[in-house]
Amino acid sequence: MLFLAADLALKLTPGPDMALTLTRGMTQGFRVAWMSVLGTFCAGFVQIPLVVLGLAAIFRESPGLFMAVKLLGALYMAYLGVQALRRCRHARTLASATARGDGRDVFIQGFMTNLLNPKVFLFLIAFLPQFTDPAQGPVWLQMLVLACASKVFGLFSGATYAWGASRIRNWLTRNDWFLRAQEGALGSMMLAIAGYMIFSADAPARTDMAR
Repeated sequence: MLFLAADLALKLTPGPDMALTLTRGMTQGFRVAWMSVLGTFCAGFVQIPLVVLGLAAIFRESPGLFMAVKLLGALYMAYLGVQALRRCRHARTLASATARGDGRDVFIQGFMTNLLNPKVFLFLIAFLPQFTDPAQGPVWLQMLVLACASKVFGLFSGATYAWGASRIRNWLTRNDWFLRAQEGALGSMMLAIAGYMIFSADAPARTDMAR
């Protein structure tokens, strides 16, 4: 129960995944937003084995690799931000994108956004062991169960965000100014997240400097 409570608190924290889901739900409806949530969820099929097998510990031991992956993720965030700002400037393009909604592209965006954020790996490494007990059995198995539970929990919470955002879609389609403002806010947020991912002082970097 303590794990579920802590995980819920983290799911309520705004981030790139939530921003994409809310944006898709408000502008393109539940189906498209759901594809973004599925993309985020499926990234776990890569992340969980890496964490459970211990390969993600490389991020803690190799600040250079950590920075390389973080830079790649930040560039992808910046790309999404620029695309959103471009849609914000062109109302016709925005209306067309809102009506079309390519589920495959949205799925890939959700997948890559989550996968290319190395802080997800670091979070799993730091968070999961706190709720394991060697006396209860193999630690790797406990971490596997907890990681899968966290991802499934994220799937349901993401679906909730997508459904809630899609409920106000009809109002949004009658108010183009809000669509433009929303895309502008998303673009600015993505660029800010990209900047934060690049310039924030992360634990691995601080550890390396201490050495």
